[in-house]
Amino acid sequence: MKKRILSLLLVVAMLMTLSINVFAEGEKTNAKGTLFIVGGALASTNQEVYDKFIELAGGKEKAKIGVIPAASGNLNSSKSFIKDLIQYGVPEENLVLLPIAVRDDSKTKDVDESTWIENSKKQEVADKIKGLTGVWFVGGDQTRITKAMLNADGSSTVALDAMWAMYKNGGVIGGTSAGAAIMSTPMLAGGTSLGAINNGFTTTYGDQNSQLSGPAYVEAGLGFFEYGIVDQHFDARARLGRLIVTSYEYRDKYSMGFGIDEDTAMIYYGSTNTIEVIGKGGVTIVDISKAVKDDRSKQLSMKNVILNFIEPGDKFNAETKDYTISDTKDLTNGYEYYYVPGPIISTGVFSGYNQVKEFIMYNLVDNEAVAEIKSYCYDENGIGAELLFKKTAETKGYWGYRNGNQDGYSATGVVLDIKPVRVTIKDAYLEYTVKTGEALHQIAKKFKVSIGELLKLNNLKNVTAIKPGQVILIPQE
Repeated sequence: MKKRILSLLLVVAMLMTLSINVFAEGEKTNAKGTLFIVGGALASTNQEVYDKFIELAGGKEKAKIGVIPAASGNLNSSKSFIKDLIQYGVPEENLVLLPIAVRDDSKTKDVDESTWIENSKKQEVADKIKGLTGVWFVGGDQTRITKAMLNADGSSTVALDAMWAMYKNGGVIGGTSAGAAIMSTPMLAGGTSLGAINNGFTTTYGDQNSQLSGPAYVEAGLGFFEYGIVDQHFDARARLGRLIVTSYEYRDKYSMGFGIDEDTAMIYYGSTNTIEVIGKGGVTIVDISKAVKDDRSKQLSMKNVILNFIEPGDKFNAETKDYTISDTKDLTNGYEYYYVPGPIISTGVFSGYNQVKEFIMYNLVDNEAVAEIKSYCYDENGIGAELLFKKTAETKGYWGYRNGNQDGYSATGVVLDIKPVRVTIKDAYLEYTVKTGEALHQIAKKFKVSIGELLKLNNLKNVTAIKPGQVILIPQE
């Protein structure tokens, strides 16, 4: 426990020493611009997302966009994004690959991109950014972006200052995956939901693989989004747990966390403090303002986490915390489509609707028969959590068709309680090899089971129907 507390103190201390643009919830940057935050895995065919980003950057003819490759180990994703922008109508001469990176791309023999790490400190690079209407951060490792864009003491480089000026004056700053994570401070850079629930935080970060294992890892991001922590690849990588843990840790600064699905954009309009969603998936908004944590438990024990889910067509006012659900959706309260009695428990990948949002919407929000559903997560030692999702009088569900006959769901006020559990798993049957001269009654006595159980389980016709070397099943208690 002492080690864990020390780790948390180190994380907090690291963030407090930074002098970059960090704003508590409700503090204003007075930006006229827009943040275009994509949850990763952006498809080149997602025209709606590309068209909107281009529009916010000034339109096809006027948009001048710089692409920053820092997060990636090579230039492929940056070149691909530029190619996509050209495909959607931006003139090639209006696009620029900004030379900001920390690693060399081995495929470019004539250039060592690792020498670009100091470029964000150069005025000529900052001047290029000043002439842009939009900037895009590609995906990869978000710690490479912050390493490239911040000075050693954590303060802004001149390139980052230029980016802030562009944003405040009406420009758009966008990014996908790692380029989404850097939008907030604190910045989630590693760990899984189970790792965060069981072990909290770590101050150790190896490489990009750390994003997929272990406790939560937090660094200071670039701080453009001032209303909470941003997480990405959200439902696909089951990151609800780590967002809850991290949001609660920084509850004195932010009361909410924002999880963005893949191939989906959360657009924040600085002039109105409003958020809208476009793309394939949705945004999960975690509200921990009323959450209560039991600090006696090493594993996470928490009650009254409020979950809200918005989709394309929905809006959220980050200042007033009001939700505006698309008028194409109908309220499900009192008109639930399903009547499936409980208990309803998710047991893993073979469960129906096994992603978090689907599990909640189909089994709870749009199911008249139950008021709560459960799921479990645990590690190889059986240490984990029970997740109890509940609907109350405050819960509102909404349904409508999306893209033909695809179900679209939004919801507000779903309550989540997290309780520590320890799970014991044992085989239902033991495989036993019959020895020479061994009779069935001897095997039954040895394992303290009845002869009848052995006959039935192994589909044996009589007690003599076994032979040496034969493998039979023994029931386990």
